[in-house]
Amino acid sequence: MSSCEHACAAARRALLRAGALGGLSLLLAGCGFHLRGSTNLAFDRLLVQGQPGPMIDLLRRTILATTDARLVGQASQAQAVFTLLQESTSQVPTAYNADGTVAQYTLNDVVRFRLDAPNGRVYIPPTTISRSSRLSYSTAAALGKAYEADMLYAGMRQSLVDRILFQLSNFHAPAGDGADAPAR
Repeated sequence: MSSCEHACAAARRALLRAGALGGLSLLLAGCGFHLRGSTNLAFDRLLVQGQPGPMIDLLRRTILATTDARLVGQASQAQAVFTLLQESTSQVPTAYNADGTVAQYTLNDVVRFRLDAPNGRVYIPPTTISRSSRLSYSTAAALGKAYEADMLYAGMRQSLVDRILFQLSNFHAPAGDGADAPAR
């Protein structure tokens, strides 16, 4: 094969690949696939407020990554105001060894939140959701168990954020409430 034939074959392969990728893109777009916006919310502009920390940061990141909603900095710009009222974590001993040392803990993560219209009307009243997980414990592996507890708390936090987004996605703004929420 001459160098010209090699170049033509390479160009043909590149053209076929580009056509296949373009066709796949059209197919995915036609079926409703979108990288962003997998969670539909009844509002486009949301103010998320609450005590700074890992929960509020994760909630903001998840909203930006999985919805079409835009986060705003003031209630006057928002169609809804989400307030994280409280997050508390606890570690409760639930089982003991024969020598009286803790063998298992129950880890708890509790979140309380509300959703309001910018004019103060209550959309979702203060709501509490929680997650718990069990952690076996050994003093011989205290550092590893502390890391495991951190991973369990992170997983519970993500689960709570998912549950919050589920509640927000099932909310429908009442007609004529003055919050300027679009119908979806």
